Amino acid sequence: MQQKVFKTALVLSGGSARALTHLGVLEEIERHGLPVDIVVGTSMGAIIGALYALYGSTAPILERLRRLVGSDLFLKAVSVAGSDSLQVAADNTLNRFIWLFKSGIYCTQSVMQSTMVSESDYLKIMSDLIPDVSMDELKIPFAAVAMDLISGEEIVLAGGSLLAAVSASAAIPGILPSVTLHGRRLVDGGWVDNVPVAPAFALGAHFVLAVDASLSMDELGPPPTAALESLLRSNEISRILLNRYRKASADIMLTPRIGKMHWANFAALEPCTTAGRKAFEENLSLITESMHRHRDDFAKGIFHPHPGDPLHPFTILS
Repeated sequence: MQQKVFKTALVLSGGSARALTHLGVLEEIERHGLPVDIVVGTSMGAIIGALYALYGSTAPILERLRRLVGSDLFLKAVSVAGSDSLQVAADNTLNRFIWLFKSGIYCTQSVMQSTMVSESDYLKIMSDLIPDVSMDELKIPFAAVAMDLISGEEIVLAGGSLLAAVSASAAIPGILPSVTLHGRRLVDGGWVDNVPVAPAFALGAHFVLAVDASLSMDELGPPPTAALESLLRSNEISRILLNRYRKASADIMLTPRIGKMHWANFAALEPCTTAGRKAFEENLSLITESMHRHRDDFAKGIFHPHPGDPLHPFTILS
């Protein structure tokens, strides 16, 4: 019987603007020629991961992001196209992106609406960002993680429309509309598995390099002073604790040091990518040594098992 091929997976977390650190990691992966056989992402990590799986390079990802945040359609979706307070230099589209979110524009809309952004606007925006191609056409196999809003299940989207899968994985509950796929109502996967290591192993990986760009407990900022702040902080704490558990089985975990950065600070592209590059470089010898050890053991018929966890079930849809 022919031996299976050793596969390395790259797992990219959610984290909104903080996930821009993934671009720095990807740049170093390209520079050092490390193999990536599978990409799995959640939320912003799904967006960046999907584009990397499609193009195999970071440059087109940056181009698409800049085009999106400078578009009239994006401005229309957040209902601030004519707001003078949000206008910045035309050559700094990333600054436009941060201001659109930091200014609390969503809070001006009625909480009684099903979502803050309409389904048609969201799908048009995502269509400008993610090509509507079959996942079978990607250069690198890819999967996006979403959450079933009805059952609470973790859903791993490993086939079908790339646009639909990423739109589901990035659909922030209450802000962006859910996406219906396979009869399921799907939203942002970060709420159930922000660093989807276990799905990567289930999809055939023998070695997982994961990048966690999410908040740590010491980056939550000062204690809350208002009711809504207490609610949001408590939600973040629960997600941080769940995240610790979810990511524990990665072979290598990179955690770029970003510091106390606002979740929507998309103007911080350069410091974020720098943090990603630095995290990779600081762990390069550990990454290569661990990867080579696993690869050598695999060639000898020795596999480092990562048994499934009955407390962490998920459904893979292809």
